[in-house]
Amino acid sequence: MDKVLPGVIVVVVLAALLSLMWFAWRARVRRDAGLGVPQVPESYVPAESVDVLYVATTEAGRPLERLAVRGLGFRARGVLSIAPSGLVLAIPGERPAFIPSESLTAVSTTNVAIDRVVESDGLVRLSWSISGVACDSFVRVLDADQRTVVADLERVIVPRPPVPTESESSS
Repeated sequence: MDKVLPGVIVVVVLAALLSLMWFAWRARVRRDAGLGVPQVPESYVPAESVDVLYVATTEAGRPLERLAVRGLGFRARGVLSIAPSGLVLAIPGERPAFIPSESLTAVSTTNVAIDRVVESDGLVRLSWSISGVACDSFVRVLDADQRTVVADLERVIVPRPPVPTESESSS
């Protein structure tokens, strides 16, 4: 009998923690319900595809705040397809997420994202905007031979005209 009470306490505490986690995730899903990733266009033809581990999508500048966007909510293996019109992240069991090239703002490498720490430059950070919200998506290229994908991704970004300096605008 002396082991039953501590066992019941542990079960109640674990159930309370799991309930809090579930309610917190549901609140995050409601908060991010207005964010939607566009459908993949019918004319989309990938020039290259790489196997990746999708890590997370976070709000830009808030690397520990995961966005609960449909198709991008959970870490999973997937395929990142690259084309001039944009990127498609296909995760099994989810609707493919299309990132138009116009919404991409930067591609870089890092080694930290939410709950993942890897070797230097082990993660690819895709900076883009979703429904007007600046965000970062993190993927890890699984095949070391395909690490050159960062250069390919940088070519997808639509060249932005440089902002004129004050001296240029006055001439």
